[in-house]
Amino acid sequence: MKLKLENIKMSYPGKFTLNADLELNQGEFHTFLGPSGCGKTTLLRIIAGFNTPDSGRIYLDGKDITDLPPEKRNISIVFQDYALFPNMNVEKNIGYGPETRHWPKDKIKTRTSELLEAVELPDYGKRKPDTLSGGEKQRVALARAIAVNPDLLLLDEPLSAADEKLKGALKAQIVETHRKNHLTTIYVTHDQEEAMTLSDRISVFRKGNIECTGTPQEIYFQPKTLYTAKFIGQSNILKGKVLNIGELVEVECQNQIFKVQNRSYQCSAGDMVTLFFRPECCTASQGKEENILLGKTAERTFYGSRYTCSVKTACGIIKVYDTYPFQLQGADCQLAVRPENIILFQ
Repeated sequence: MKLKLENIKMSYPGKFTLNADLELNQGEFHTFLGPSGCGKTTLLRIIAGFNTPDSGRIYLDGKDITDLPPEKRNISIVFQDYALFPNMNVEKNIGYGPETRHWPKDKIKTRTSELLEAVELPDYGKRKPDTLSGGEKQRVALARAIAVNPDLLLLDEPLSAADEKLKGALKAQIVETHRKNHLTTIYVTHDQEEAMTLSDRISVFRKGNIECTGTPQEIYFQPKTLYTAKFIGQSNILKGKVLNIGELVEVECQNQIFKVQNRSYQCSAGDMVTLFFRPECCTASQGKEENILLGKTAERTFYGSRYTCSVKTACGIIKVYDTYPFQLQGADCQLAVRPENIILFQ
C-alpha cells in the first residue's frame, strides 16, 4: 500500500510543532531516524490513529483515513515493549487480531501455525509471554502484527532493549518478514546503523521537521542539509570562502584551495561556505590529484577492520579511515579528496 502524508501538523507548546509531508511507495521499508524527542514516534502514532493531528490528511492507497479510528485502518504496530497479552499464550497472542476480525477458527489456526514457523518458534504456541526471552517476545510481537495481513506495518524502536548479538538476528527476522509479505513498513529508531542497514529510504528528523529524505547512500554521501551531514556518521567540516565558480567551485580554507564539483550551487565569489566530506573519501595522495592536503598524523585508533586516523593540516583536523596502518603517529602524510566527494553548504 502507498502512504501519503499531506501537510500534517501537530503542535507541542514549548517543545516543537510537528510538520510532515511524505510519500511511501508500495512495499517500501522506510525509517524515521533522529534523536529522542524529535517527533518520530509522534508521527508514527498519528499514522496509526492513536494521535490526532491539528491539521493535514493521511492517505493509504488513495483512501483518506485521517478520521478513521485505529481499528478501522488495517495498520499494525509493534511497540518498543512488545505489549504482549500476559494472560494469553503465544498462539492466542498471534491469533488475537484475526479473532477480533471474526476469521473462521480453522483459518486462524492455519495462520498462527504459518507465522510460528516463519518466526522460527514452531513449538512455542502454548507458552506464556513471561517464559520467553526478549528476542522471542519480539518475534511473537512481529508475528502478531502481521497476522491480519495489514496494509501497513509500524515498528517503534523494536530493538532498543536487545543486545548487539541479538540485534543481528532480529534485524534479519524483520527484513525477512518485510520481504516475504511485501509489506510497506515504517521503522522508528535513533540508531544510525539500524537505519542504514535496514532501509530503502530514510527520513531524518529534527525538532519536529523532516530534515531530509533519501536512500541510505544519498543520506550518507550526499546529504541535503548540514544538520544531516553532521548527524549521520563521522564527517569532515571546513569553513571557507568562494573564490571562483565554474565547472568546479574553488574555495579557500585557511590558504588551502579546494576544488568542488559544481552541483548547480547558488553561490557567488566572496560567499562564506561550509565544505563537507566523509573520512573514507580521503585517500593517500600520489601527488597528481586535486585537493592535496599535507599534514601530520595526530592520532590513530584501531577498530579491528580499520584504523581511524586524525590528521592535523593547515585547515584543521581531518578524519581518515584506512584498512591498514598507513602512517605512524606524528609522521608526515599527504592526503587527497576528489572534487566529486565534497559537498558545499551555503
